Amino acid sequence: MKKQFFLFGLFVCCADIFSPVNAAPMDAFLSANQNNIPGSGQVEASYDLLNSAVDVFKVRDSDTNFSGTNVGNYHGAHVRAGVAITPLLWLDGALWERRIDYRSDSAKINTWQVAAQYKMLDGSGYLPSLALRLGAWGNYANELNKTSPTTVAGVTLSSVRVTDPKDIQYQLDLIGSWRVSEHTELSMFSGGGASRVSVGSVNGAITLNGCNYNLAFGSDEVVGTPAQHCNASSAIDRFSIPNSVFGVNVKKETEYTASYFQAGLMAKWSKDDWQLRAGYQYQALKRSDVDDIIQRRGGVVNKRNHILMGEIMYKIVHNAAIFVRGQYMSNQFTGEIPFAYNSMTSHRFSQRYGILSTGLVFTF
Repeated sequence: MKKQFFLFGLFVCCADIFSPVNAAPMDAFLSANQNNIPGSGQVEASYDLLNSAVDVFKVRDSDTNFSGTNVGNYHGAHVRAGVAITPLLWLDGALWERRIDYRSDSAKINTWQVAAQYKMLDGSGYLPSLALRLGAWGNYANELNKTSPTTVAGVTLSSVRVTDPKDIQYQLDLIGSWRVSEHTELSMFSGGGASRVSVGSVNGAITLNGCNYNLAFGSDEVVGTPAQHCNASSAIDRFSIPNSVFGVNVKKETEYTASYFQAGLMAKWSKDDWQLRAGYQYQALKRSDVDDIIQRRGGVVNKRNHILMGEIMYKIVHNAAIFVRGQYMSNQFTGEIPFAYNSMTSHRFSQRYGILSTGLVFTF
């Protein structure tokens, strides 16, 4: 379940731990039918987590190397809000704060999302309601650190630091929703988008002949400078190694563009104070450069993800409800945190992952 290292690995230099393009968070619940009263809307606040206590299906324990450890523990929270601007136009946005643990290190990642949804057709009978949804979303972190040894291109680094990793996606979806009975709605959607992944800088620390050095991974070469004064006769003031000799080009293998396609369906049942939702989402990705590099090295490329979501909601008062929600991913965060995927971490994305959320929804 090295999926969590996705945070670090993503920086090419963290191949040891492992570290999406993609689909916006919670797309499996897309519906063409939103509140159509101008000025009305809803706000959702939730706590999200994964640890041994809530991993009832033992998804994280499928990796024997990390079973029973804190590797992959997820703690976070999110806030989502939406409002009807006109009877046909709905706007929404969301913010996530995520923390994923890896032994003594913890990665803090922020996610944002904004979207506008326009209802083109009001369904009746066998005709569905149709909506077009245009959105943008992304992930970013100020800094990610790995303080345990990491081997890259045959060189063991004592630590790795990545600054300003981020991704941004633009997405367009067509959604159709059918009212199949008084209490049941069925929705289907398909769409796609484009993504850009970038990293500010990647640095590491290494010990050579008893001297400590800082490494800076650049577009053309790896540069080493003394981390502290060293009296050894073999001490070097500065050295550089072309990426062609080192065997890894950090910039090219962690920064890339991508396109993607997605499709899925959702069923919703509601009666009195109860509401149930279940959704499925499929993603297929095409990345520039990085996947070609992985394949040439005989590595594992992950180009798809299957996501299942389920939710139970209960109305506690007229305008407020509590919910419990589960999310399962066949290829962990492939599709939700794109900057975590690169040539050094791709093989870790073959593993499963899941998150449990609980919170409140307020309507107005």
